[in-house]
Parts: sequence; structure tokens; C-alpha cells
Amino acid sequence: MATVVIVDDEPNVLNALRRMFLNGAIPPALSDLTVVTFSSPVQALEYVAGHRVELVLSDYRMPEVDGAALLTRVRELQPDAARMIMSAYTDLDGIIRAINQAGIFRFVSKPWSDPDLKAAIRDVLAHRDLLIENRRLADELRWQRGVITEQQLELQRLERESPGITRVRWAEDGGVLLQD
Repeated sequence: MATVVIVDDEPNVLNALRRMFLNGAIPPALSDLTVVTFSSPVQALEYVAGHRVELVLSDYRMPEVDGAALLTRVRELQPDAARMIMSAYTDLDGIIRAINQAGIFRFVSKPWSDPDLKAAIRDVLAHRDLLIENRRLADELRWQRGVITEQQLELQRLERESPGITRVRWAEDGGVLLQD
């Protein structure tokens, strides 16, 4: 089950995207997806900070935070989450910045074609899964060769399953800080 987060400041766009995702009559079928939508980038970041997500699809131009900044923060919070950006505007400098800073997997222009967007999402999720499997196999090989320890492997596994779980903030007195 993959969780897809969609962020756009226009409720009509969010509704159209949600319907498209859930409509099995539009090929290709995307099964086992949970779609979560946000009209606020700030709320989306709060969600991503506390939940495992496989893909974040964001509009580029939004009033609170632009899509490039949002997806850059998503990359920091969950490096394994795939990131896609969409825009009706052709701000080439901004899109290039988003691709470079946020590690965008794909750019989608508005208006979009439902079948093309669904195919792009399927491809991005498959590419993400392949990257994760390649890293897992490489880590296993490094462990077999003694380059990394079993503890490091376990920490990486925990971080993949629950992003942020291995990052502990300590107080000056040695206590664990639970909130910022």
C-alpha cells in the first residue's frame, strides 16, 4: 500500500486529482494507493513529518510555500519519498531549482492528461521501489564484506520504515527532547 500526498492550493484541482487516482476506468489502474490531499503546504509538511509516504505531488505556485521549497523539505524529512511537481506556468528557473534542490523525479504540466499522469505516477513509484531495493542489496553486500555493521543495517531499516525514528534530539541535561 503506497501513500500519495497531493498538495495544491486550489480545491478543484485537488478534487479532480483525487477522482482521477481513484477512477479505475482510466488506464493504467493504480491499485493499493492511499491518496491524502492538502490545500496547505504547511499542513502537508506536518503530515509528512509524522507519516510514511511514498510519493508527494505538489503544485509549483502556492501562496504559503512554493512547490520547490515544499519538496526540498519533504526530501529532508523522507529522502525515500518520490517527489513530483506540476505547474501551469513555465518558470524554467524555478523548475530547474526544484529539480536540483528537491530531487524531483518528474515535472507535469497543467492541464494534464489523466492517463499520462497515472502512467507517470506508476513509473515514478516503480523507479522509487527499484532505487530502494538497489540500496538494500548494496547495504547487504557491504555488511557481508564487513564494511558496515549489523547495527547500522538495522538503523537504516528502521529509518526506512519510520522516517525520523533514528534522529534523537538531546537536551543539555541528557534528556530526550520530544518536541521542537
